[in-house]
Parts: sequence; C-alpha cells; structure tokens
Amino acid sequence: MEINLSSINQTFSQDEQTSQITVTLNGSSNDNSGDYLSSTVSVTGKDLPDGTSLDNVLDSEIESLARKKLAAYAAGAMPIRVSSVNRIYDQQTKQITNVVVSLLGNLTDGSGDYINCRTTITKEDLPAAKTFATVTAAELKALAKAKLVEVTKVA
Repeated sequence: MEINLSSINQTFSQDEQTSQITVTLNGSSNDNSGDYLSSTVSVTGKDLPDGTSLDNVLDSEIESLARKKLAAYAAGAMPIRVSSVNRIYDQQTKQITNVVVSLLGNLTDGSGDYINCRTTITKEDLPAAKTFATVTAAELKALAKAKLVEVTKVA
C-alpha cells in the first residue's frame, strides 16, 4: 500500500503566525482487498529542527515530518487498538481464506491525530507451521499491528 499526502492545512493565529499544521495521509491497496489507511498528523514546533519555525518550513519538509510521526505512531507512540477481527470463509471448502483486521488509534492530547486502518492477513502472513485454524486472535492482532508498522515505515 502506498501512503499518499492528501492535504496540508496550516492554521494561523491572530498575529498571523502559524498555530497548527495538520497533515492528512491516506492510502489504499491496489489488490482489491479493500485495505486502507487514513490518518491525520499534527506537525508542531517541537517536530522542527532548531532555528526553524512553522512559518518557514517547506511543504516537502512538513510531509517528511508527518510521515516520520505516522511511522512512530504505528510503532507504539500512539496507542493502537484492534476494533475487529473478521475471518472470511470459503463457502466451498469451509476454510478461512483470509482475516480482515481493523485498527484504530488516536491521541488524547487534543491534537486530533489518529490512525484508522483496515488490513488483510493472508496465509502468507502467518508464521511458519501456522494455519488459520491454529492461529489465535492475539496472534492475528499482532500480525495486523506489524503490517501497520511495515506500511508506514519511512525509508
């Protein structure tokens, strides 16, 4: 899945100084699985290099900072919870063909930062010697969170 920049929203205070930059990053799979990621990440003065202000940073730098923050969120800086695990069965074989896991995360610091993700676990994603019949919900949750980390990783 490719994560794309959707928008950069820069908000200004009364003195026309940037008070907040909100970046929206989204992605969807090209394999017809329905997998997607939707996120909003705030870039603040704390995220900037020394000597830089929110008013003199380029869009490319804002995007880079937001992508790094998104990767950090996925890796544990934001609490990510699994909201559902949906096992999909083949009606002919009566076997699980894949598992769809929905993940949600949001910060409670007032920033509005969030992650909403849907990822599909296939048999190729399972650990060696595991099948859908022998994998637990806890293992599926861990696999989904690992896939989120992988898809948001910054090169």
